[in-house]
Amino acid sequence: MNILYIIGNGFDKAQGMATSYPEFYKYLAENVKDGSPLLEKMKSAITEDTVLWSDMESGLGEFTDETDNAEEFYNFYFELNGLLQNYLKEQNNQFTPTSKLKIKFNDDFVKFDKYLGDLDKGYYNEFLKRHNFSSKDISVMTLNYTDTLEKILDLNNGVTTKFLELNVNLRNIIHVHGRLGRSIIIGIDNESQMKNLSFCNNDDIKDCMVKMQSNQAMKEIRHLQCENLIKNANLIVLMGVSLGDTDAYWWRLVGENLISRKNIAIIQHLYDPLSISETEMHKIGKIERQQKNLIRQKMLIKEENWTEELNKRLFFTINKPIFKINRE
Repeated sequence: MNILYIIGNGFDKAQGMATSYPEFYKYLAENVKDGSPLLEKMKSAITEDTVLWSDMESGLGEFTDETDNAEEFYNFYFELNGLLQNYLKEQNNQFTPTSKLKIKFNDDFVKFDKYLGDLDKGYYNEFLKRHNFSSKDISVMTLNYTDTLEKILDLNNGVTTKFLELNVNLRNIIHVHGRLGRSIIIGIDNESQMKNLSFCNNDDIKDCMVKMQSNQAMKEIRHLQCENLIKNANLIVLMGVSLGDTDAYWWRLVGENLISRKNIAIIQHLYDPLSISETEMHKIGKIERQQKNLIRQKMLIKEENWTEELNKRLFFTINKPIFKINRE
């Protein structure tokens, strides 16, 4: 059985790390006083429209319209890239996982149905029996730049494989957007997400801003590796991801596989502590319906392909303590 974790910033946030874009903006405002004219303009734009800038990547797509000078934007991009790297390095260096966290993480990591409700556990076990899955090979596609996961798993010097327990092995960890200390990609899914149309035909700008082209420009194959992992996955576990438009390619690819293959299921871990309490579990149905509608939209699944059989291969948890120690 091939398991693929796709993890995003919510994973780092679960470890108490200040890695969100709004936290980075606060750092910019308080510590960067002599930025370029475009950086200063960006800081003002963030103050004026915090909703747009809740995701810096989508905000950058809009912000391309602030200049027609490609060289100015090109230099600004690397200025911002360097500042983000410096900020995240500080957060990354401050994180040291405890032995207790490592033990709990390993248990959560290999017990995929651990936090499912009883009804969903039954459906999930039916899915496993139907396809006669046995040994488990785990891979991770991370959208993060940090090495939080490697620290928890005690992986050093580029090692990405590990025996976890009987018949369960970690096969690979791929940072599809790069890693701290190397080149990282901050950008959009495709050129249509750039408001400045003149940049849509500028390959220098697209080498920075369009994620797939960035990997190609750097002669990387990690995007091809991730494509292969999705196409061969039997279970995709989504943790800390919002299904954002700046990673639309990956959600479309997951959707294509959900439609074309019946030997693939999804478990998505949702976290919104204000949405539901222990005395309001009746709300689970509504929350799941909303999330399924979002999945249909982001993964471009047509109504005629949204079958009951496919529905039964989608599982959700809400506000469960996966991969973290309760700090309360």
